[in-house]
Amino acid sequence: MRPFLLYHWSPIANRPGILRHGLRTHRPARGVDWRAPYICLSRSPSLAWNLSVARSPFSGEWDLWMVWSNHLAGLKVMVRRYNVEPEYRVFERIRKRLVWHVGTRTFRKRLPGWKA
Repeated sequence: MRPFLLYHWSPIANRPGILRHGLRTHRPARGVDWRAPYICLSRSPSLAWNLSVARSPFSGEWDLWMVWSNHLAGLKVMVRRYNVEPEYRVFERIRKRLVWHVGTRTFRKRLPGWKA
């Protein structure tokens, strides 16, 4: 299979740690007392956004990170399906040299009852 891109969103406050160590498991999640034993990756930025940031109760800036699928070779990876799209859960650190910063986006939590 040809390599493909995978994406991960993280709060901008995590950027220094990601630039220093890469993407790591068991890092504290913002505002909750839970540490994921895996790193979630998706094949599109929008799916990654919907599986993570869109569920967040916090407004703020988020960084988009990219990893090539072939860089996960040798790591423990589990694939879960959401409807048709897969989510990749990586149970080991993804080294900093394999992770690319794509950009930053601002998330504003909408108030209940808000309509577009």
